[in-house]
Amino acid sequence: MNATAVAAPAATVARQSEVELSVVVPFFNPGPVVRRTVEQLVACLTEAGVAFEVIAVSDGSTDGSAALLAGMANVTVLDNPVNQGKGAALHQGFAAANGAWVGFIDADGDIDPQHLVDYLTLARTGGHAMVYADKRHTASVSGASRARKLISVSYSTLVTAMFGLTVRDTQTGCKIIRRDVLAEVLPRLRERRFAFDLELFVATKAAGITDLHAAPVRLETRVAGSTVTTKSIVRTIRDTFTIYGRRRANHYAVYALAA
Repeated sequence: MNATAVAAPAATVARQSEVELSVVVPFFNPGPVVRRTVEQLVACLTEAGVAFEVIAVSDGSTDGSAALLAGMANVTVLDNPVNQGKGAALHQGFAAANGAWVGFIDADGDIDPQHLVDYLTLARTGGHAMVYADKRHTASVSGASRARKLISVSYSTLVTAMFGLTVRDTQTGCKIIRRDVLAEVLPRLRERRFAFDLELFVATKAAGITDLHAAPVRLETRVAGSTVTTKSIVRTIRDTFTIYGRRRANHYAVYALAA
């Protein structure tokens, strides 16, 4: 896989030793909203005084959205020619990240980037391994449709039954992870699409990392069209059973023991 990297001018990009937070923004044909999302992200992190970098990864977009981000300060754009999935885009973005904390957020406009500032504050003060968006948190607000809420609850119920996770919401696309924790679990993650988030929690649990903090999130109606289709839902369920098989085969536990 070849990707075209379009970086901001060198003088505007924080040096590795200065980066506190790297934010990966994976996207696939989101249209103009990706520019707005990244602009809001840059603005709120700058206002908060966070030393940051943004790594925007186009997962084979064909709508010209990657070009909309060219030349933005502190933003590196990786433009992949082939669509492989959200997980693949996150793997690529994480490999390029320099921050002491690494986060990611959906580009579709339903999650306010200010949440990442709030989550970073929680992570700093609490020393948490991960802070993640939990749409089932009592303080969360969701503008999702009734059908989407039903799908979400059904999937989280399935995940709880299969994996015994204490995490009620694995899938909302806004999380911050301490760099050393990500480095410990990332090599054993295999998922390339939407089940990446679930596998991240399964691998984290197997590694004995328990300080995961659920935080409230406000979900607005998506500005861009949803990439969650019937096909992607079926694929995610299938991938969920694949992860279950890996866990049964001690894929994650053996890695944790070796680490």
